[in-house]
Amino acid sequence: MRVAIIGLGAVGSAALRFLIKQGHEAVGYEQFTRGHTRGSSHGESRIYRLTYTDPSYTRLMRRAYELWQELQAEAGEELIVPCGVLWVGEAVDPELNAIARALQSEQVDFEWLSPTEAAVRFPTLHLEPFERALFQREGGFLRATDCVQANLRLAEAHGAVIYEDTRIARLELLPNHIVLETEQGALERFDRVLITAGAWIPKLLPALNLPLVVTRQTYAYFAVDASREPLFEPTQMPVWIEAMHHFYGFPSDGRQAGVKIALHQLGETHDPDLPARPVDENDLTPLRACIQRRLPQVSETVLHAGTCLYTNAPDEKFLIQPLPDDPRVWFVSACSGHGFKFSILNGHEAVQKVMAG
Repeated sequence: MRVAIIGLGAVGSAALRFLIKQGHEAVGYEQFTRGHTRGSSHGESRIYRLTYTDPSYTRLMRRAYELWQELQAEAGEELIVPCGVLWVGEAVDPELNAIARALQSEQVDFEWLSPTEAAVRFPTLHLEPFERALFQREGGFLRATDCVQANLRLAEAHGAVIYEDTRIARLELLPNHIVLETEQGALERFDRVLITAGAWIPKLLPALNLPLVVTRQTYAYFAVDASREPLFEPTQMPVWIEAMHHFYGFPSDGRQAGVKIALHQLGETHDPDLPARPVDENDLTPLRACIQRRLPQVSETVLHAGTCLYTNAPDEKFLIQPLPDDPRVWFVSACSGHGFKFSILNGHEAVQKVMAG
Protein backbone atom coordinates (compact mmCIF):
# COMPACT_ATOMS: atom_id res chain seq x y z
CA MET A 1 0.00 0.00 0.00
CA ARG A 2 1.01 3.63 -0.50
CA VAL A 3 1.02 5.45 2.82
CA ALA A 4 1.67 9.11 3.72
CA ILE A 5 3.05 10.34 7.03
CA ILE A 6 2.34 14.01 7.76
CA GLY A 7 4.85 15.39 10.25
CA LEU A 8 8.27 13.83 10.79
CA GLY A 9 9.05 14.49 14.43
CA ALA A 10 9.50 11.76 17.02
CA VAL A 11 6.35 9.76 16.19
CA GLY A 12 6.28 10.41 12.46
CA SER A 13 9.93 9.52 11.88
CA ALA A 14 9.47 6.25 13.78
CA ALA A 15 6.27 5.42 11.88
CA LEU A 16 7.98 6.07 8.55
CA ARG A 17 10.77 3.64 9.42
CA PHE A 18 8.34 0.96 10.59
CA LEU A 19 6.18 1.33 7.48
CA ILE A 20 8.98 1.03 4.95
CA LYS A 21 10.53 -1.91 6.79
CA GLN A 22 7.17 -3.70 6.58
CA GLY A 23 7.27 -3.41 2.80
CA HIS A 24 4.84 -0.55 2.23
CA GLU A 25 5.45 2.44 -0.04
CA ALA A 26 6.09 5.14 2.55
CA VAL A 27 6.17 8.89 1.86
CA GLY A 28 6.89 11.42 4.60
CA TYR A 29 5.98 15.12 4.58
CA GLU A 30 7.73 17.65 6.82
CA GLN A 31 6.61 21.28 6.70
CA PHE A 32 10.04 22.46 7.88
CA THR A 33 13.44 20.76 7.58
CA ARG A 34 14.16 17.49 9.33
CA GLY A 35 15.32 17.98 12.90
CA HIS A 36 13.88 21.51 13.10
CA THR A 37 13.44 23.32 16.42
CA ARG A 38 9.87 24.61 15.96
CA GLY A 39 8.09 21.62 17.52
CA SER A 40 8.46 19.12 20.34
CA SER A 41 11.09 16.62 19.20
CA HIS A 42 14.38 18.51 19.13
CA GLY A 43 17.26 18.91 21.54
CA GLU A 44 20.01 16.87 23.13
CA SER A 45 17.95 15.09 25.77
CA ARG A 46 14.57 13.70 26.75
CA ILE A 47 14.01 11.60 29.86
CA TYR A 48 13.06 7.94 29.68
CA ARG A 49 11.89 6.29 32.89
CA LEU A 50 9.82 3.52 34.41
CA THR A 51 8.80 5.72 37.35
CA TYR A 52 5.12 6.60 37.02
CA THR A 53 2.26 6.68 39.49
CA ASP A 54 0.23 4.69 36.95
CA PRO A 55 1.80 1.24 36.40
CA SER A 56 0.33 1.05 32.89
CA TYR A 57 2.93 3.62 31.79
CA THR A 58 5.67 1.49 33.34
CA ARG A 59 4.53 -1.42 31.19
CA LEU A 60 4.39 0.77 28.09
CA MET A 61 7.90 2.09 28.76
CA ARG A 62 9.30 -1.41 28.95
CA ARG A 63 7.93 -2.08 25.46
CA ALA A 64 9.11 1.29 24.16
CA TYR A 65 12.61 0.77 25.55
CA GLU A 66 13.00 -2.44 23.55
CA LEU A 67 12.18 -0.48 20.38
CA TRP A 68 14.67 2.25 21.32
CA GLN A 69 17.34 -0.41 21.77
CA GLU A 70 16.53 -1.85 18.35
CA LEU A 71 16.80 1.61 16.78
CA GLN A 72 20.13 2.27 18.50
CA ALA A 73 21.52 -1.06 17.29
CA GLU A 74 20.34 -0.48 13.73
CA ALA A 75 21.63 3.09 13.68
CA GLY A 76 25.01 2.13 15.09
CA GLU A 77 25.27 5.22 17.29
CA GLU A 78 24.57 6.23 20.87
CA LEU A 79 20.93 7.23 21.23
CA ILE A 80 20.31 6.02 24.81
CA VAL A 81 22.29 7.34 27.78
CA PRO A 82 21.54 5.26 30.91
CA CYS A 83 22.20 7.06 34.19
CA GLY A 84 19.21 6.20 36.39
CA VAL A 85 16.40 8.43 37.61
CA LEU A 86 16.19 10.01 41.06
CA TRP A 87 12.88 11.37 42.38
CA VAL A 88 13.16 13.77 45.32
CA GLY A 89 10.44 14.84 47.72
CA GLU A 90 9.19 14.99 51.27
CA ALA A 91 9.00 11.65 53.05
CA VAL A 92 5.18 11.84 53.07
CA ASP A 93 4.91 13.09 49.48
CA PRO A 94 1.89 11.32 47.90
CA GLU A 95 3.35 11.26 44.38
CA LEU A 96 6.62 9.75 45.55
CA ASN A 97 4.80 7.03 47.48
CA ALA A 98 2.44 6.34 44.58
CA ILE A 99 5.45 5.81 42.31
CA ALA A 100 6.88 3.33 44.81
CA ARG A 101 3.58 1.41 44.93
CA ALA A 102 3.39 1.31 41.13
CA LEU A 103 6.96 0.02 40.83
CA GLN A 104 6.28 -2.64 43.44
CA SER A 105 3.15 -3.75 41.58
CA GLU A 106 5.25 -4.19 38.42
CA GLN A 107 8.11 -5.87 40.32
CA VAL A 108 10.56 -3.13 39.37
CA ASP A 109 13.52 -2.73 41.71
CA PHE A 110 14.19 0.66 43.30
CA GLU A 111 15.95 2.14 46.32
CA TRP A 112 14.95 4.63 48.99
CA LEU A 113 17.79 6.98 49.88
CA SER A 114 18.01 9.23 52.92
CA PRO A 115 19.51 12.72 52.48
CA THR A 116 22.83 11.41 53.82
CA GLU A 117 22.81 8.38 51.52
CA ALA A 118 21.85 10.51 48.53
CA ALA A 119 24.68 12.97 49.28
CA VAL A 120 27.20 10.12 49.29
CA ARG A 121 25.87 8.58 46.07
CA PHE A 122 25.11 11.81 44.20
CA PRO A 123 27.04 14.71 45.76
CA THR A 124 25.84 17.26 43.20
CA LEU A 125 22.24 17.08 44.47
CA HIS A 126 21.05 18.56 47.75
CA LEU A 127 18.22 17.09 49.83
CA GLU A 128 16.68 18.74 52.86
CA PRO A 129 16.64 16.75 56.14
CA PHE A 130 12.87 16.16 55.80
CA GLU A 131 13.18 14.76 52.27
CA ARG A 132 14.06 11.39 50.79
CA ALA A 133 14.81 10.12 47.32
CA LEU A 134 13.64 7.21 45.20
CA PHE A 135 16.31 5.92 42.83
CA GLN A 136 15.47 3.65 39.91
CA ARG A 137 18.42 2.56 37.78
CA GLU A 138 16.49 1.71 34.57
CA GLY A 139 16.23 5.26 33.33
CA GLY A 140 18.23 8.04 31.77
CA PHE A 141 17.88 10.16 28.67
CA LEU A 142 17.45 9.81 24.93
CA ARG A 143 19.34 11.97 22.45
CA ALA A 144 16.18 13.43 20.97
CA THR A 145 17.27 15.01 17.69
CA ASP A 146 19.59 12.11 16.98
CA CYS A 147 16.71 9.65 17.47
CA VAL A 148 14.57 11.49 14.92
CA GLN A 149 17.43 11.78 12.44
CA ALA A 150 18.31 8.09 12.83
CA ASN A 151 14.73 7.02 12.11
CA LEU A 152 14.61 9.19 8.99
CA ARG A 153 18.03 8.13 7.75
CA LEU A 154 17.19 4.45 8.14
CA ALA A 155 13.75 4.90 6.56
CA GLU A 156 15.38 6.49 3.51
CA ALA A 157 17.94 3.70 3.35
CA HIS A 158 15.05 1.23 3.05
CA GLY A 159 13.41 3.28 0.28
CA ALA A 160 11.15 5.81 1.98
CA VAL A 161 10.64 9.17 0.26
CA ILE A 162 10.85 12.35 2.35
CA TYR A 163 9.64 15.80 1.32
CA GLU A 164 10.95 18.67 3.42
CA ASP A 165 9.65 22.24 3.45
CA THR A 166 6.34 20.81 2.25
CA ARG A 167 3.17 21.64 4.12
CA ILE A 168 -0.08 19.80 3.55
CA ALA A 169 -2.97 22.15 2.86
CA ARG A 170 -5.84 19.71 2.34
CA LEU A 171 -6.94 16.08 2.56
CA GLU A 172 -9.67 14.82 0.21
CA LEU A 173 -11.26 11.49 1.12
CA LEU A 174 -12.39 9.70 -2.03
CA PRO A 175 -13.85 6.17 -2.27
CA ASN A 176 -10.76 4.54 -3.75
CA HIS A 177 -7.96 6.71 -2.41
CA ILE A 178 -7.02 9.79 -0.39
CA VAL A 179 -5.67 12.92 -2.07
CA LEU A 180 -3.16 15.14 -0.31
CA GLU A 181 -2.64 18.64 -1.63
CA THR A 182 0.44 20.59 -0.63
CA GLU A 183 0.54 24.35 -0.21
CA GLN A 184 2.54 24.42 -3.47
CA GLY A 185 -0.48 22.82 -5.21
CA ALA A 186 0.96 19.34 -5.79
CA LEU A 187 -1.54 16.47 -5.57
CA GLU A 188 -0.66 12.92 -4.45
CA ARG A 189 -2.82 9.82 -4.03
CA PHE A 190 -2.50 7.44 -1.08
CA ASP A 191 -4.22 4.37 0.31
CA ARG A 192 -3.64 5.33 3.94
CA VAL A 193 -2.61 8.50 5.79
CA LEU A 194 -1.10 8.88 9.25
CA ILE A 195 -1.06 12.39 10.75
CA THR A 196 1.72 12.90 13.29
CA ALA A 197 1.99 16.67 13.11
CA GLY A 198 2.14 17.43 16.84
CA ALA A 199 1.05 20.97 17.65
CA TRP A 200 -0.32 21.40 14.11
CA ILE A 201 -2.84 18.54 14.34
CA PRO A 202 -5.71 20.84 15.47
CA LYS A 203 -5.02 23.06 12.44
CA LEU A 204 -4.98 20.11 10.04
CA LEU A 205 -8.19 18.67 11.49
CA PRO A 206 -10.23 21.72 12.59
CA ALA A 207 -13.59 19.97 12.16
CA LEU A 208 -12.75 17.53 14.97
CA ASN A 209 -12.44 20.34 17.53
CA LEU A 210 -9.81 18.34 19.38
CA PRO A 211 -9.33 19.23 23.08
CA LEU A 212 -5.63 20.00 22.61
CA VAL A 213 -3.86 23.10 23.91
CA VAL A 214 -0.40 24.06 22.66
CA THR A 215 1.95 25.72 25.13
CA ARG A 216 5.42 27.24 24.98
CA GLN A 217 7.92 25.53 27.30
CA THR A 218 11.43 26.60 28.23
CA TYR A 219 14.67 25.04 29.40
CA ALA A 220 18.17 26.28 30.12
CA TYR A 221 21.73 25.01 30.52
CA PHE A 222 23.60 26.42 33.50
CA ALA A 223 27.36 26.62 33.92
CA VAL A 224 29.42 24.25 36.05
CA ASP A 225 32.92 24.99 37.32
CA ALA A 226 35.44 23.06 35.23
CA SER A 227 36.95 21.39 38.29
CA ARG A 228 33.57 19.90 39.20
CA GLU A 229 32.47 18.77 35.73
CA PRO A 230 33.31 15.07 36.31
CA LEU A 231 30.70 14.96 39.09
CA PHE A 232 28.00 15.90 36.56
CA GLU A 233 28.77 13.17 34.03
CA PRO A 234 26.11 10.48 33.50
CA THR A 235 28.25 7.91 35.29
CA GLN A 236 28.12 10.07 38.43
CA MET A 237 24.82 11.93 38.27
CA PRO A 238 21.29 10.72 37.41
CA VAL A 239 18.38 12.43 35.78
CA TRP A 240 16.46 13.96 38.69
CA ILE A 241 12.86 15.06 39.21
CA GLU A 242 11.24 16.92 42.08
CA ALA A 243 8.01 15.23 43.08
CA MET A 244 4.98 17.53 43.11
CA HIS A 245 6.98 20.64 42.02
CA HIS A 246 8.21 18.91 38.83
CA PHE A 247 11.43 20.76 38.29
CA TYR A 248 13.78 18.33 36.62
CA GLY A 249 17.31 18.16 35.30
CA PHE A 250 19.97 16.13 33.58
CA PRO A 251 23.60 15.25 33.98
CA SER A 252 25.98 16.80 31.50
CA ASP A 253 24.99 15.46 28.07
CA GLY A 254 28.46 15.78 26.52
CA ARG A 255 27.15 17.92 23.67
CA GLN A 256 25.98 21.22 25.14
CA ALA A 257 28.10 22.79 27.89
CA GLY A 258 26.52 22.98 31.32
CA VAL A 259 23.61 21.08 32.83
CA LYS A 260 20.02 21.29 31.63
CA ILE A 261 17.16 22.23 33.96
CA ALA A 262 13.47 22.72 33.18
CA LEU A 263 10.02 22.77 34.76
CA HIS A 264 7.24 20.38 33.80
CA GLN A 265 4.41 22.86 34.16
CA LEU A 266 2.21 24.27 31.43
CA GLY A 267 3.55 27.47 29.93
CA GLU A 268 1.70 30.15 28.01
CA THR A 269 -0.54 29.11 25.12
CA HIS A 270 1.14 29.41 21.75
CA ASP A 271 0.25 29.39 18.06
CA PRO A 272 2.78 26.97 16.51
CA ASP A 273 2.81 28.93 13.26
CA LEU A 274 4.39 31.87 15.08
CA PRO A 275 8.01 31.94 16.28
CA ALA A 276 8.25 31.14 19.97
CA ARG A 277 9.01 34.07 22.21
CA PRO A 278 12.68 33.96 23.29
CA VAL A 279 13.53 32.82 26.81
CA ASP A 280 13.58 35.78 29.22
CA GLU A 281 14.24 36.46 32.89
CA ASN A 282 10.69 35.50 33.85
CA ASP A 283 11.40 32.03 32.51
CA LEU A 284 14.81 31.78 34.15
CA THR A 285 13.93 33.05 37.65
CA PRO A 286 12.20 29.85 38.85
CA LEU A 287 15.01 27.72 37.39
CA ARG A 288 17.59 29.75 39.29
CA ALA A 289 15.57 29.33 42.49
CA CYS A 290 15.63 25.59 41.91
CA ILE A 291 19.41 25.67 41.49
CA GLN A 292 19.82 27.47 44.81
CA ARG A 293 18.00 24.78 46.77
CA ARG A 294 18.87 21.66 44.71
CA LEU A 295 22.20 22.14 42.88
CA PRO A 296 24.56 24.19 45.05
CA GLN A 297 27.56 23.46 42.81
CA VAL A 298 25.86 24.85 39.69
CA SER A 299 26.25 28.48 38.66
CA GLU A 300 23.25 30.66 37.85
CA THR A 301 25.02 31.68 34.64
CA VAL A 302 23.01 30.59 31.59
CA LEU A 303 25.06 29.08 28.77
CA HIS A 304 22.14 28.23 26.50
CA ALA A 305 18.35 28.48 26.68
CA GLY A 306 15.60 27.37 24.34
CA THR A 307 11.95 26.56 23.85
CA CYS A 308 9.83 23.64 22.72
CA LEU A 309 6.09 22.97 22.50
CA TYR A 310 3.77 20.83 24.57
CA THR A 311 0.59 19.63 22.88
CA ASN A 312 -1.60 19.05 25.92
CA ALA A 313 -4.60 16.78 26.31
CA PRO A 314 -6.88 17.31 29.34
CA ASP A 315 -6.04 13.88 30.78
CA GLU A 316 -2.41 13.90 29.57
CA LYS A 317 -3.06 10.66 27.69
CA PHE A 318 -2.00 9.94 24.11
CA LEU A 319 -4.42 10.20 21.22
CA ILE A 320 -4.15 7.39 18.65
CA GLN A 321 -7.39 7.23 16.71
CA PRO A 322 -8.97 7.31 13.24
CA LEU A 323 -11.03 10.03 11.69
CA PRO A 324 -14.63 9.49 12.80
CA ASP A 325 -15.83 8.79 9.25
CA ASP A 326 -12.79 7.16 7.67
CA PRO A 327 -10.52 4.50 9.26
CA ARG A 328 -8.00 4.95 6.43
CA VAL A 329 -6.76 8.11 8.16
CA TRP A 330 -5.38 8.04 11.71
CA PHE A 331 -3.81 10.73 13.83
CA VAL A 332 -1.42 10.50 16.75
CA SER A 333 -0.54 13.03 19.41
CA ALA A 334 2.13 12.12 21.98
CA CYS A 335 0.79 14.68 24.37
CA SER A 336 1.45 16.75 27.41
CA GLY A 337 5.19 16.82 27.67
CA HIS A 338 5.80 13.19 28.57
CA GLY A 339 5.43 11.69 25.12
CA PHE A 340 8.92 11.55 23.63
CA LYS A 341 9.93 8.42 25.51
CA PHE A 342 6.83 6.66 24.18
CA SER A 343 6.99 8.11 20.66
CA ILE A 344 8.66 5.10 19.09
CA LEU A 345 6.00 2.80 20.55
CA ASN A 346 3.18 5.13 19.53
CA GLY A 347 4.62 5.23 16.00
CA HIS A 348 4.74 1.44 15.90
CA GLU A 349 1.19 1.05 17.21
CA ALA A 350 -0.18 3.70 14.86
CA VAL A 351 1.29 1.90 11.87
CA GLN A 352 -0.45 -1.32 12.87
CA LYS A 353 -3.75 0.48 13.29
CA VAL A 354 -3.72 2.56 10.10
CA MET A 355 -2.77 -0.48 8.00
CA ALA A 356 -5.68 -2.41 9.48
CA GLY A 357 -8.11 0.42 8.75
